[in-house]
Amino acid sequence: MKKIPELEAYDSTPRGDALVYNDIPNEVYHSEVGVSSSYVRKFGESQLHAIEVEQETTSAMHFGTAAHAMLVEGEEEFNKQIAVVVGSPYTKANKELKQEFIDRGLIVIKEREYHDIFAMRDNMIDEGNMYLNGNGKIAEASFFWYEGDVLCKCRPDVICSPQGPHQENHIVVVDYKTTFSCSPDAFKESVLKYGYLQQAAWYRRGLQAAGYKVKEFVFVAQEKKPPYACKIFKITDKQMDLAWIDMSEYLEGINKILKGGKPTIYNSPNIVTLDFDEQG
Repeated sequence: MKKIPELEAYDSTPRGDALVYNDIPNEVYHSEVGVSSSYVRKFGESQLHAIEVEQETTSAMHFGTAAHAMLVEGEEEFNKQIAVVVGSPYTKANKELKQEFIDRGLIVIKEREYHDIFAMRDNMIDEGNMYLNGNGKIAEASFFWYEGDVLCKCRPDVICSPQGPHQENHIVVVDYKTTFSCSPDAFKESVLKYGYLQQAAWYRRGLQAAGYKVKEFVFVAQEKKPPYACKIFKITDKQMDLAWIDMSEYLEGINKILKGGKPTIYNSPNIVTLDFDEQG
């Protein structure tokens, strides 16, 4: 695969049919170079909205990014990326301080969130630490590959090998999720609501393009509030196979748009007859 012009400033390693970057900052990865699983899933909901509407960054997303930095990359990396506003965020001084941090490219969280994240780290279960810090751990590597004419990308939180760093026939993909509840029923709802199966299938596809064989995909799910409970959820190959059918269909739509096709709105005709169930 040829080098990507927009990323020439960063070192890449060719692997299989993919390019792997280990030093791309978050803001560069999340730029408009390539399509991610979240973009493709959004395209599957409404092609026009995926193309025209820029995703807004919320405080919940900032918290998730900060928690990822701590649990996946460690406290040193957390301190490089994250700033905390102590006290009320609504005073004039703290508003100005927050803007200074933002201007420096830092993610700003509240004091309470800062303490929550350290408590989440301290309450991580042994099984979670085993996956997040597995043998041969590679954190936040960026994979780029092509599906037809579409440049695709993924950035797994962690890939590791329980058999050692060179056992590439036994790669585990680990994704850390913050959640309000890690009960199996509640997390299953989150999986369906937020398209986590499609995300897992997408990551597996990117790693396969790079020559890896994904033997296991796990979510390390942890609650954001006391007692900061955590559980490990495994995704099966069959579940990812079915989810990839959806993603490949969405990719076909993106390829058509690249060739001059017109995007649909909520993937339905412009004139729709509403069908209501009979009500007594």
